[in-house]
Amino acid sequence: MTTDLFNLGGAVGTLLMGLLGLVLPRTAARFVGLQALTPAGRSEFRATYGGLWIPLALLPILTRDPMLFAVSGLCWAGAALGRAASIVLDDACDTRNLMAVGFELAFAILLLAGSPGRAVLALMG
Repeated sequence: MTTDLFNLGGAVGTLLMGLLGLVLPRTAARFVGLQALTPAGRSEFRATYGGLWIPLALLPILTRDPMLFAVSGLCWAGAALGRAASIVLDDACDTRNLMAVGFELAFAILLLAGSPGRAVLALMG
């Protein structure tokens, strides 16, 4: 039961992040330390930070399917892995990136706790 609340919390947080990107792209840009100065830049934030994350959150919330929570959690883990690679490969070790890795890993853990994590492990053999 508790892990279900973690999963739901991670999905709701993901949904809120997606809504921020969709509705307030300039605020989302500042949140991640970027700028959305042109219409194309704002479109990118609405699409990538909004349109991508909203269904990734809504589907697990609506279906309560552990595998969909797992997919969302693995996406957050992938974001953390990509950022960690950038920290090493691009010499991008700063406070903002380190905090972002922690933030992304926290969402991954929430979404993978309990049944979703077991579903991923079962798929891996």
